[in-house]
Amino acid sequence: MASIKRRLYFNEPIVRTKVNRVRFPKICPVCGSPANKTTRISTNPGRKVWLRPNFDPYFNHWGKNQLANAESKSFIVDVCEDHLVSDNAELRMRGLSSIIASLVAGISIFALIYAGADYWARRPVSPWVYSYVLILALSLSFAYISFRPSALEASFRIIGFDFELQYVWFALSNPSYRDLFLKENSHHAELVTWIVKF
Repeated sequence: MASIKRRLYFNEPIVRTKVNRVRFPKICPVCGSPANKTTRISTNPGRKVWLRPNFDPYFNHWGKNQLANAESKSFIVDVCEDHLVSDNAELRMRGLSSIIASLVAGISIFALIYAGADYWARRPVSPWVYSYVLILALSLSFAYISFRPSALEASFRIIGFDFELQYVWFALSNPSYRDLFLKENSHHAELVTWIVKF
């Protein structure tokens, strides 16, 4: 069964470059300041997990997933000190916020039961229910803040790879960084406005 292909268009042009020959400018992709640190930017394909490997359109008949290397691919990018991102710190904060939001949201059923009982008994709603609503709002706000893309994630994204894993597509929101990136990789990088997605 052939996989369905469709064109994905972008409002801003993205950069297509060779995976094994990419060079990053020595400036920060967020603010354009001279870079004095490096950080790792990794792919996050968010692909489906198939029940059987041969259901996966990227799985070939030799028994290997052709995108296995792409899923774990990362690039070392030069950044300034202000926009340095630590993967471990972000993962811990996002994990903690997920646990807190899940626990607090799980207690919602009890808060609703008590509030409903007070309503049907025609008594004022218990004050702890209002306190709980405040705690729920704070935990959801913390989850929103922790999962919001950092300045670096918003300005430098890995869109994906071509089918043969020869080229990678980057979305670079800073136009001056994008121009410098193209100049650094002039022999094997180009701007594109659409890609074919499988």
